[in-house]
Amino acid sequence: MANTEEFHWLPEDGMKTEHKPSIKTVRFGDGYEQRSPNGLNHSQRVFTCDFRVEANDRDSFEQFLVRHGGYKSFFWRPPGVNRKIRVVCRTWSATEHITYTDFSCQFDEVVI
Repeated sequence: MANTEEFHWLPEDGMKTEHKPSIKTVRFGDGYEQRSPNGLNHSQRVFTCDFRVEANDRDSFEQFLVRHGGYKSFFWRPPGVNRKIRVVCRTWSATEHITYTDFSCQFDEVVI
């Protein structure tokens, strides 16, 4: 596997973190259900965050996301987390301003 790049931009305050555990559920006829984790790494996080990027850095920010194409993972250190995690960015949007661009991104934690 090629070297994994690191995303170095810092999000604005107010990042949202969502936990999305993957659970298997088996339902029985008497109303009983049994639940179990779906795999060893069944609880992944989804980070929704905004980035304000100055005009001179806009192209490199967007090229980073385009280069990873929504399927290649990269390293990122979320605020408040003391280690890098591996994420993919499957969706992002940009709002253009005169001297900066606001990007809204969703980073999905992945395990390789």
